[in-house]
Amino acid sequence: ETSSRKSRESSKGGGSSAGDQRWKGNYSQTNNALETKADAWQNAELHKLNKRYENMKASIHEWEKEKKVRAKVKMERKKKELEKKIKRSHQVYQLKISRIDDIAGGARAQVDEKRRNEELKIKEKAKQIRATGFVPFTCLCF
Repeated sequence: ETSSRKSRESSKGGGSSAGDQRWKGNYSQTNNALETKADAWQNAELHKLNKRYENMKASIHEWEKEKKVRAKVKMERKKKELEKKIKRSHQVYQLKISRIDDIAGGARAQVDEKRRNEELKIKEKAKQIRATGFVPFTCLCF
């Protein structure tokens, strides 16, 4: 079995010599050293990258928070202004309603007064017609 292995190895490219083994050992040691260096560099770069992007995310978060606070303050200010305008509009409305009520009350009083005066005139004429039997003559002189 071992002789068949040796014959196969020799047919593939030759046997294994002590120099080849030593070179493979050095290569694996240097390869391991390079891999650990590469791994260390990669980890350091990834750490820097992650830190940079975390800082960017933090600054974006701060910007977002600040803008939201400003927007909320602005909205509250506008809300208060609108409430003040609504109060003023309501006061103006109440004032107009009271003026309209006063004017309408005065107009009603005048109409009632005029009605009473015309009723008195009609009653006076009716009294005069009853007394004389004739409709009083009206002068259209003007």
